Amino acid sequence: MADSRAKGQRGEYAVRDLLREHTGLQFERVPASGALSYLKGDIYIPNKPNKYCIEVKNYKDSHINDKILTSKTNKIIEWWEKIEEQALDNDMEPLLFVKYDRSKIFVVSGEKPVKVKNYLYISSLNCYIMLGEEFLRKEQLKWLK
Repeated sequence: MADSRAKGQRGEYAVRDLLREHTGLQFERVPASGALSYLKGDIYIPNKPNKYCIEVKNYKDSHINDKILTSKTNKIIEWWEKIEEQALDNDMEPLLFVKYDRSKIFVVSGEKPVKVKNYLYISSLNCYIMLGEEFLRKEQLKWLK
């Protein structure tokens, strides 16, 4: 169990650093890993009105596969539904970063990308999956409300 937590933390730090690099904002890991009732997600900008509820998943295997279309137990479906609910409860928009062993970081967003042209659209979830770095480099997001 300790190894999976360490892996999760590594993923959170990687996404935090990627967000800092591309936005210039001081993103941090959420204290108590989202266990606080008033602060959900994994990454946020402290003491600011965050627009996004950001969740990070770092797993051994890819869950961006055909099971998104054929299985109700696919992790992307599970993760997306959870972050959508948390975001709604906190008047925020969901943003999910996903990484698996030796992969780049992917992002799942409910907003259709404007500048990124290489993405997957999952109609049943009404979300878009694309490379995280390209998303952060090309899309001009407002991170604060």
